[in-house]
Amino acid sequence: MFSWLDTNQDGLLLRSECENALLPLPFEVIDTDHDAALSESELVAAHDRAAEQLPNLAVPQMNGVGAMEICVSVAAGACDFISAMDTPRIAEWNMWYHLLNCGFPLKVSGETDFPCMSGERVGQGRVYVHLGQVKQVDFAAWCNGLAKGRSYVSDGFAHALVFMVDGIAPGHGDLHLTAPGKVRIRATVAFAPELPRSVAQGTIVPPDGKRLVGDTVTLHGPRTEGVMSGGQRLVEIVANGKVVATKEVSADGQAHDLDLEIEIHQSSWVALRHFPQLHTNPVNVLVGGKPIRAARASALWCGEAIEQLWRTRERAIAESERAEARRTFDEAIEKFRRIAKESSN
Repeated sequence: MFSWLDTNQDGLLLRSECENALLPLPFEVIDTDHDAALSESELVAAHDRAAEQLPNLAVPQMNGVGAMEICVSVAAGACDFISAMDTPRIAEWNMWYHLLNCGFPLKVSGETDFPCMSGERVGQGRVYVHLGQVKQVDFAAWCNGLAKGRSYVSDGFAHALVFMVDGIAPGHGDLHLTAPGKVRIRATVAFAPELPRSVAQGTIVPPDGKRLVGDTVTLHGPRTEGVMSGGQRLVEIVANGKVVATKEVSADGQAHDLDLEIEIHQSSWVALRHFPQLHTNPVNVLVGGKPIRAARASALWCGEAIEQLWRTRERAIAESERAEARRTFDEAIEKFRRIAKESSN
């Protein structure tokens, strides 16, 4: 990124050289020495700082495991779900948030890729589907509920038994508002009274930072049988990836009801989460019939992620298929550019 932005090749980026660039943080925040120019070391440091936040604009290296091709496949209409609860949580949810901000109806589902990406045990990443009052589980009905997004993902120690926005639960249609206004959030959550001490559950932050919390791919330290008892859990309501309301809940194994109001300013997606253990699928709130175009930066981020993916994957694509792959990548990038133009902020 740095080399192609540095048009005069002087080893510094002026504000004018960054006008059309997607920076991980605002220019003035990156410019820590206040010389009105960005060095490569300042940009790298800013990328590292941004990667600790959720959501963030730090474009990943796109050279590992997880949702690498998802921006391409979602743009092509070939992907319905993102798997979660097994790779580092910020990166997982950040990718999902940016795609939701572009208006794609992407559902989240839990995953334990055992033993490839999680060598501890199966069931570390889970999805719970709301079936209503039933006498027995019907697999076809469960799959239908999963497809509609009537579900939440969890590590098994945190649960969203109810989540509704103005009475509408995830997977039961969109909420339509004629104008911006308040909506009511009702939820019932429960947290286990004991939680393992681990990076996967978020009770241990590894030396490399919060960005690795939730990871089940790497152990990040010695195995331990230790547990954390009781305490409080922060439940967050997120709209377009940003926290708009919070509530602390006791981790006592009991169900706790939440009743909150939030402001909706534009067409938005709204969900409930507890980082890094729990996330519901969203309810879309459409204002004035307009589609969700929550953030221009999200669309640009998706396009940049695809470009970075191409740089890391191009040589691995068979030469006979490379031209077609490039066309597919370019079509996805163009779609995100159009969405960026349709976004108001």
